[in-house]
Amino acid sequence: MSVAHLAIDLGASSGRAIVGVLDGSPVELRLQEVHRFEHTACPTPTGPVWDLTGIWLQVLSGLRAGAAWCQEHRHELVSIGVDTWGVDWTLLGPSGELLALSHCYRDPQNEAACRRVLEQIGGFEQLYERTGIQLIPFNTLFQLAARHQAEPQLFDAAARLVFLPDLLHYWLSGELVTERTIASTSNMLAIESGQWDTQLLDQVGLPADILGPLVEPGALLGTLRQEVAEAASAPAGVQVIAPASHDTASAVAAVPATGKADWAYLSSGTWSLLGAELDHPVTSAVAREVPFTNERGAQSTIRFLKNIAGLWLVQELRRELQKQGDTRSFADLAQEARNAGPGGPLIDPNHDQFAVPGNMQEKIRQYVRETQQTEFGSVGQIVRCCLESLALCYGQTLDQMETVLGKSFEVLHVVGGGSQNKLLSEMTAAVVDRPVITGPIEATAIGNILVQAIGCGELSDLAELRAVVTHSFELCEVVAEGTEPWQEKRDKFAKLIAK
Repeated sequence: MSVAHLAIDLGASSGRAIVGVLDGSPVELRLQEVHRFEHTACPTPTGPVWDLTGIWLQVLSGLRAGAAWCQEHRHELVSIGVDTWGVDWTLLGPSGELLALSHCYRDPQNEAACRRVLEQIGGFEQLYERTGIQLIPFNTLFQLAARHQAEPQLFDAAARLVFLPDLLHYWLSGELVTERTIASTSNMLAIESGQWDTQLLDQVGLPADILGPLVEPGALLGTLRQEVAEAASAPAGVQVIAPASHDTASAVAAVPATGKADWAYLSSGTWSLLGAELDHPVTSAVAREVPFTNERGAQSTIRFLKNIAGLWLVQELRRELQKQGDTRSFADLAQEARNAGPGGPLIDPNHDQFAVPGNMQEKIRQYVRETQQTEFGSVGQIVRCCLESLALCYGQTLDQMETVLGKSFEVLHVVGGGSQNKLLSEMTAAVVDRPVITGPIEATAIGNILVQAIGCGELSDLAELRAVVTHSFELCEVVAEGTEPWQEKRDKFAKLIAK
């Protein structure tokens, strides 16, 4: 029987359960999606929260479907691991009881808390020197400050803070730990040691005793709880292994980079994360000003990257169209954008107003009016504007990263669902003026599965993991063409961002 691993891959709007089967010589990975579901943040009077028990029921459904598929196809399911988006958390009492629902990172209360924390510690420069994390108001540190001010008694009752993958691993196995890559999104790890910065929490008046022990990606947490195995009709001996539990960390682990060429990565989806894999963090003044963040990756690597808005812009546009009864798919919108042709307006995709859900089309039109650009005629032109602006932002960020690190990158690897957008990949290749390698699409689940395989002793390290990815999945090289017309747009975009 071939061995199989089950990835529970949770994004902020949907989740999947994907079985990965390893076999052959050389080893190849085959994927089988066995369960998919959608979820959304729930509005409440105290802010948007995640339906944790609803998500848990879907995890059990995914485990049940994965176990059944493996049994049917005579594969041995040996492990399960969970990855999720970053920063969001909840609290557990001494008995392990869930004390509160996790607030969604888009909670507007975080803005005021962010300003308050920065005043307490002497500004962002001081915080960056300690943690190396870019300033985003929804980072866990600021979320904690917001919730602590609103409900301090909740923290008095808490025994442990857990991030969402840690909570799900606990419910699966009974073992309560914090995986380091997800912890690194919190703005609460000391930059050099990678340990909790308890002095920082003391300084801002937050309890540090609720922070748990940190483990590395690939750590064996135990086996399925008996009641979980029975509820999902899964083998009792299935191991629970912490992958790189932050979804971007799993995606970066699966970047199919082989050989000696210096490479950068773009994890493309709702968010775009553009960066490089380093051995050590970089917290120089120029890195802070961009800003670049230093998050932890698999096998003690540093994910040096910048968060960019990503395809959230187009997703929100499509969501609005669907509410109006318009059934155009993402592929339809991409084709309309291609047909619209160049020459339209541009936006700053990272502008604060675009991060807030709702009314995206009007917010983009308003931005274009306020920046005195020619207004849109069609939805296709708006989508083209979003894609061109993202490609230009990628190019600017890559230039900044080369300046900060003092090195050039020969190739850009684009992984994740956004790699399917051919028009965006073509634009990106033209802007960055170097080859763009797209794929694999399911990079996050692949990285999750193969880090589990490292934890089980089936693979040895990241180099072997990436070799498996390279010969298991079809990759596409997009060669830079028509780069000259983009220089004028690069200049226009730079002036727009500088305003």
